[in-house]
Amino acid sequence: MRGTTGRRSIVLRTLGYLRFLIFSWWIARDLVSGNKYDVVVAFSNPPFVGVVGALIARRGSIPFLSVLYDIHPDIVRSTNWINVPEVVFSLWEQITCWILSQASSVVVLGQGMKQTLIDTKKVNSEAISVIPVWARPEFDVDQEPDPETKSRFGISDEEFIVTFAGNIGIMQPVEHVLDAAERLRTCNVRFLFLGGGVGFERISDLVAKKNLSNVTILSYQPFTEFKNLLLSSDVCLVTLADGMEKLSVPSRAYTFLSAGKPIIAVMNVNSDVSVLVSDTKSGWVVDSGIDLSKLLESLVVNKVELIERGTNASKCYKQGFTKQIAIRKFSELIGQIS
Repeated sequence: MRGTTGRRSIVLRTLGYLRFLIFSWWIARDLVSGNKYDVVVAFSNPPFVGVVGALIARRGSIPFLSVLYDIHPDIVRSTNWINVPEVVFSLWEQITCWILSQASSVVVLGQGMKQTLIDTKKVNSEAISVIPVWARPEFDVDQEPDPETKSRFGISDEEFIVTFAGNIGIMQPVEHVLDAAERLRTCNVRFLFLGGGVGFERISDLVAKKNLSNVTILSYQPFTEFKNLLLSSDVCLVTLADGMEKLSVPSRAYTFLSAGKPIIAVMNVNSDVSVLVSDTKSGWVVDSGIDLSKLLESLVVNKVELIERGTNASKCYKQGFTKQIAIRKFSELIGQIS
């Protein structure tokens, strides 16, 4: 019965998505017919919406800009997120390559994604621009949290707060983080998981099973409370599954940098985030629970290094990743292709 329900859900979602694409085409076609536009922009999510963008651009003889936040179907194939027949993967790949071939320019979030498009999608390197997503929210340099924030969530002022904020999904493994939490259960370190996603319930179950009293799990919070919790943190975690560094960039890292919080990147050393925090000394890179626990033990007593890397984090964001900088890059790119 459960399997039937699951299949029915997939069918309904597929039909709803096809309906969305058809209506998108009709509406966009009418808009292009009655107005003059400088550029057509299509994002990578939901998948295949780029087909509508490419067709509309061709119909109106308008430059087409494809913005990729993830590379599909590569992510679905690599994560085994859903069971898709090989023939579907092949067709999906052909559609993706066709969309990219129609684009006047392509925007990706990092160098790893750019190289993947060059190597596997045959996109000309000169047609690809790297423009990361800016922080949401962006923080003021001297912004301070509400002093009552910790007490509201049962966190003592003496605890060292390690925050993981955002989606907990297939591409954001937290096994190494929970391993570190278990190793540090007797230390004055508080692990804060803040967010949601397909892995959220599983994390809650594991924490309860292991009786990790040093772990706090919160669902997505109101905007103001999220800012308070982030500003109250000592360090922030960013994870990425091995192999995903070529297909996506965890953009939450830029929010942490904006808040002046040093980052611990739990991922491949060659990922964009790992390279960034290493080059700018705005954080650290680890690849195991043991290394993470050892690093946190040292940071609890070495506040000087923590402060220095936090200052570097804020400086790194201000110099290269603000909303203003990203908008300027998009503006310049659109000006070049239109």
